[in-house]
Amino acid sequence: MGGNKPLGNLSDEITIDQPGIVENDSFPKISPTPKEVRHLRVGITIDRLGVVENNSIPIISATAKAAGHEVILVEFDADPQKAISRLKDFKPDVLAYSVMSPEANRYIEINDILKKEVGGYSIFGGVHPTFFQQYIENDGVDAICVGEGDIAFRDFLNNFGTDEMFETTNMHFKLDDGSIKKNGISKLIEDIDSLPMPDKGIVYEESYGLRHLPIRNFFATRGCPYKCTYCFNHAFNEMYRGKGSIVRMKTVPYMIEEIKSTLREYPAQFLKFQDDVFGIKKDWMDEFAEVYPKEIGLPYVALVRPNMVNEHYARNLKKSGCHAVAIAIESGNDEIRNNVMERSMKSEQISDAFDLLRDNGIKTYCYSMLGLPGETLANFKETLHLNQELDVDYASASIFQPYPGIKMTKYALDNGFLDEEQQSWGGQFSESVLNFPQNLKDTLHTYHVMFPLLVEYPWLERWIGQLEATYKTGPGKSLMNIILRLSYGWMLWRRIYPVSVPFRLLAWNAYTLIFSRHRN
Repeated sequence: MGGNKPLGNLSDEITIDQPGIVENDSFPKISPTPKEVRHLRVGITIDRLGVVENNSIPIISATAKAAGHEVILVEFDADPQKAISRLKDFKPDVLAYSVMSPEANRYIEINDILKKEVGGYSIFGGVHPTFFQQYIENDGVDAICVGEGDIAFRDFLNNFGTDEMFETTNMHFKLDDGSIKKNGISKLIEDIDSLPMPDKGIVYEESYGLRHLPIRNFFATRGCPYKCTYCFNHAFNEMYRGKGSIVRMKTVPYMIEEIKSTLREYPAQFLKFQDDVFGIKKDWMDEFAEVYPKEIGLPYVALVRPNMVNEHYARNLKKSGCHAVAIAIESGNDEIRNNVMERSMKSEQISDAFDLLRDNGIKTYCYSMLGLPGETLANFKETLHLNQELDVDYASASIFQPYPGIKMTKYALDNGFLDEEQQSWGGQFSESVLNFPQNLKDTLHTYHVMFPLLVEYPWLERWIGQLEATYKTGPGKSLMNIILRLSYGWMLWRRIYPVSVPFRLLAWNAYTLIFSRHRN
């Protein structure tokens, strides 16, 4: 596998080399269609609202509301009967879901219940239906949205109940005879300032914890130009080859206004930018570093990539008010990181980036991944030791999961680490499903569950055998998972998100973290 190229000059426009545009393939219209449309009731259902904001629902809600449709959000898992009752009272025309792979089968179950109890036309969007399009074959699934859904969902609603509905780009429909009508995808939305601002209130008002949590999430960018094999972005970029620039950024004035409008209703002490790579264009970052401290002035955390961190970028982060960065190390082994994961960065580059960040007073929240196809115990140790050497402020490790549509899944299948493609998917903190020997799996899971503490207290590694023996027992596994979740919440709060949190909210967060299925 070849590695992807570094960004080089951050002031350059990031685009993917793509072939010509399909004839009659045009950019989606942003303004609502002028014809008279039926105003629909849309019931969006989410299984559970954890401690991490959902970012897709506010966007879909905003575009639907801008077209004159009524939208509600209900959380199902907390109280299924209450959710059913609310939806019955609302009488939705459309049941809508945003689905990630770990939750895919759960949403089929929820939809089966809601179709029977409430009724409505069901549509599923998100990463999972995009890259596992046979999802539409499940009973009860009436349609799926593939790729970016902002405008497609609005057009679907505007044409609902007509023959024109079945021509909506980015949508696949199950027809009355059981056949599937598949439509192509439109170009990417070039001017994302033209979209309505996300309807964050729809999520905050459904969750006590998120409503009062003094941290707010934002996106300044859509798209990532990199080709990491464990991430869906490379598949997304290939899907949209020839259909516009992959990386699109909100203008700084738009971003500032979005933040201000959110904070007027939902005050915060701290922000998190969840762009795949924050400030990827130099001119944008230069402007942001001048404007953000004057207009907003709150500390923030953002996701950055080690090989784009140079002195100028690090100074801009600090100047703008960045308190910490989330930064992916992924693997401590150069061969795995560059040839299997296609990260294109040596350990020396990572070390240099951390030195620059530390010199500028920026804390580091580091991501690593364990259980990659072909890894050995020595590789787990390499990743752990690199985190220790870099003296990270908080270290988090996930376990590779073979999600549909990504290169790493194909690599695992082709090389005998996976017998067949999954039909059920765990979260990134679930145990590995790859064909590792059982003793290596036990060691992997022990390193994973103890990873933050092993980085924090290197002497614990001397006790890894005893810890592994404890993990193999049912009570021991449960206890170690609780320790992991509590240390995760405590260390992040004290080091990465330095905010004041009332005791009741702390208790809500602790409860949510302990009983979350996917630690979110």
